[in-house]
Amino acid sequence: MGIVKLKGIRLPKNTSTTGIDITSLRPMDFYNVPLKFKNIAEAEPVVNIGDEVKEGELIAKPAGKFGVNIFSPVCGKVLNIFDKITSWGEYCKHILIMNNNKDEFVDLPEIESVADTVLIERLRESGLVDNIANMPSFLKYAYTGQKVYKTLLVLVDDIDPNCTINQTILEYKIEEVVNGAKYFMNMTSAPHITFVLSDNNKRLADKIRKHIAENKKNYDYKIKFLPAKYPFTNPYIMSQIIAHKKINKKTSFLDAGVAIETAESCYNFCRAVEFGKPVTRKIVTIDGNNVIRKGNYAIPNGVSYENLIDFAGIVDKNEPMKIIEGNLLHGVAQYNKEISISLSTNSIVLEKYNPFEMGDEFNCISCGKCLKVCPMGLNPQRLETAYLDNDADELENLRIQSCIECGCCSYICPSKRYITQRIVNAKHYNNLSNGGK
Repeated sequence: MGIVKLKGIRLPKNTSTTGIDITSLRPMDFYNVPLKFKNIAEAEPVVNIGDEVKEGELIAKPAGKFGVNIFSPVCGKVLNIFDKITSWGEYCKHILIMNNNKDEFVDLPEIESVADTVLIERLRESGLVDNIANMPSFLKYAYTGQKVYKTLLVLVDDIDPNCTINQTILEYKIEEVVNGAKYFMNMTSAPHITFVLSDNNKRLADKIRKHIAENKKNYDYKIKFLPAKYPFTNPYIMSQIIAHKKINKKTSFLDAGVAIETAESCYNFCRAVEFGKPVTRKIVTIDGNNVIRKGNYAIPNGVSYENLIDFAGIVDKNEPMKIIEGNLLHGVAQYNKEISISLSTNSIVLEKYNPFEMGDEFNCISCGKCLKVCPMGLNPQRLETAYLDNDADELENLRIQSCIECGCCSYICPSKRYITQRIVNAKHYNNLSNGGK
């Protein structure tokens, strides 16, 4: 199939946001904290308008088991609680907090051990979001029954050139990453940790080996390499290449016994376990041809695009620009600079707007390039045709739900067809046609 033949695309290597330590933003006057992240259920406020809150204080808690705790990113006063649109186009409640410039903090209570049940509870308390699966991190480990994770993969590299957060965190926070990986290992039955990198980043592999040897870390680990092709850091592809486990619509990661974490999640988990720090900020790569200070930023939850853009600097302030959350292949364009950055944001691309880039698409010329690059071995051209024909049976036969929405097909298409967008729409259409299953 497609993965076995290592299909995908080689993207230009990012050199503008690597090798630079994580930058903290200056304090903002206002933080508009969203209470929902993509697929994660909206949380319920536990504060009221007019309340004074401290940094790290709980301001919203899950309404059900599919939500996460949300903490104040700043010490200040709650000015409003209201519905507002998010970066992925949904409305949810936001808590508006005015910074009072005080240094008052609330930490999580100390834990007495690092037993698996204690660690799972600390994961739940901390509000850590799994940005790979878009779910509360603790849910992956709060399993019941006999199923366990026997393989733990930790992604410490980024093949996506518009996102370099994991390799940057490993570079400058390796102690926290390595310790956090051990805590995740304690919650699984995995005999060792497998650190995953691209094959053009062997320097980081040497850094991991040296750190573990010099600090006499007491656990087994392996280092595995992925071809430096996009989108090989996708969890479905990583599982098949590294763990030789095929995950599909009928088989979950738990069924296959594979858990995948990132350097960032290990870093945040270590801070929660060792220092009692809840998750109040996100490491985000800022890149693009219209930003002056490219790099990786520690951005508090609820900072607006406007404030971030003002801090990072714009090359051409007098011309319109594109704001894209995510990478250039499948990111979501933003239309409002007042939208808040959330704990599910990994990268933001600021590009100069070129109206000539948005030309009309052309008819498919049946060149087969989309088929050659699809990492899942699908036929994007036939999927697009089936969607345009409203043929639900054909979509099912073509394994529409196996698409990982990487955007390779649209990227390579010489006719500039909106293949990925149509396949995403086709997946929703297919779900509705099958009664939402």
